[in-house]
Amino acid sequence: MIINKDKPGVIVIGGHVQGLGITRIYGKNNIPVILLDHTIINLTRHSKYCKKFIKYKKGELLNKLFFLGKNSKYKNWLLMPTNDLVVGILGENKNELSKYFKVSTVNFDILQYFFNKRLTYKLAADLNILIPKTWMANSWNEIEELDITYPCIIKPAVMHTFYSKTKKKVFVCKNYTELKDNYQKALALIPNEEVIIQDIIPGNSEHQYSVCFMFDGYRPLVTLSARRARQHPPDFGNATTYAETVEMPELVEYAKKILKKVSFTGVCEVEFKFDTRDNTYKFLEVNPRTWKWHSMTEKSLSPILMSLYHHIYNLEPIIKNNQESATFRHLVTDIPTMIKMKLLNINYPKTKKNTKYAVWELEDIKPAIFEIIYFPYFILKR
Repeated sequence: MIINKDKPGVIVIGGHVQGLGITRIYGKNNIPVILLDHTIINLTRHSKYCKKFIKYKKGELLNKLFFLGKNSKYKNWLLMPTNDLVVGILGENKNELSKYFKVSTVNFDILQYFFNKRLTYKLAADLNILIPKTWMANSWNEIEELDITYPCIIKPAVMHTFYSKTKKKVFVCKNYTELKDNYQKALALIPNEEVIIQDIIPGNSEHQYSVCFMFDGYRPLVTLSARRARQHPPDFGNATTYAETVEMPELVEYAKKILKKVSFTGVCEVEFKFDTRDNTYKFLEVNPRTWKWHSMTEKSLSPILMSLYHHIYNLEPIIKNNQESATFRHLVTDIPTMIKMKLLNINYPKTKKNTKYAVWELEDIKPAIFEIIYFPYFILKR
């Protein structure tokens, strides 16, 4: 699956673990890769597969992209985002950016269904796909009229703004008083119409599942399904620390229905959680981009990123909807997570073989060295 060096390269936007995985996969296929990030403290710029690192000022990504677009050297290169904020910027400006680049993100008229979880859950409900019990109201007076059960969570309809300010995905509410207090906290961060109240599905990461695709609008070209068996923190994780492939045909069909309904094209992760109370899988969200542990596809032989590249540039299609047994592990976060889960008496599966490590790679060792150097900064930042 080697690409001619004269083929267009890839511009990765965001240089932590996810960006490193993208860079290595394309770099190993002789596709040139450059990195854009707003900080010099990132891992990807130290990879031997990263041909150039360009720093931009936070909040000025779009200006930097248009500046690069005027350089014929990057004509028709593929833009690959690594977080929701950048996905939104690319989606909202895809028509203008497409004058210079290939944009892996869908237009915002499709993206909105996954960016705004109020729209996401309505889409799932219309398709008769189960979701956690969910309440949506536009004022506290409306909330008081609802029959809410506890414990519950308050979560944002649009995650990236909320998370950037709180470093949390949800506020947990054990009773009426906590719900009221957390609702007021949420309103200081997001508008009324973005507040979602949701039932907590019991259990930690042992019940978290993902179905991942390269999807072409109506069918999957490449499919990967996995259990995100350990995450940090264990309950409402910000990051997967260990994942393992599993065969989940039922969830694959649910995910396909959602993506086909909006004619989604590109790479994505569809998340579910198993509810032990009624033995059903509940749909949680769609991430319309790569995800942290996507590099496991190298071990599972699921060429999601190369299939995307071939699809974008009209090369011979890459179709593969079976997978090999494989795992993903981010050592510097997984070891502390395992210790914490053991102290909390939380069961977790034994680590299996055929592992793709998030950062450690002997033939590309510098990112692992710099992860140790940067580790105190990453801890403080989080």
